[in-house]
Amino acid sequence: MTQLLVGLVRTENEAIVMLGKLKEEGLEADSLGVVAKEHLDLDLISEKAGLAKPLKGAGTDGAFGVFKGVLAALGKRMDQTISAGKVVRRLAGNEIGGETDDLVLTLAEAGVAEEDAQYYEQWLLQDHLLVVVECKEDDAARIAPIVKGKDS
Repeated sequence: MTQLLVGLVRTENEAIVMLGKLKEEGLEADSLGVVAKEHLDLDLISEKAGLAKPLKGAGTDGAFGVFKGVLAALGKRMDQTISAGKVVRRLAGNEIGGETDDLVLTLAEAGVAEEDAQYYEQWLLQDHLLVVVECKEDDAARIAPIVKGKDS
């Protein structure tokens, strides 16, 4: 059985360092991911950590992307998430903040407690990042200190 662990980092550099430590522990890139608010640039993180290219939500490019950009400028559109890594594909394009519960519901479907999911949403709204790890239950105890930032 797999387990989902979520690490909280404030900067892109912290995410790169955490992902590097996780890879040193033998985790494959396919089991790692990063989630942030849409306007942050995850390209450097995905490149340095060997993750799949960042994904935005459906309709954030092309004509709809322009329309969403106009709505955002007018304060009419919620923030959305962007994700890098296969394990977090479903988290790309989730609306966060305001009256929406998109991200919270998606995380809850993945087995994250609703209270934790709400905290993660607030973390993202502060322009911070989530590092997400999918690991075997047997590996969780070994990986958790890295994800929780207690490995130093």
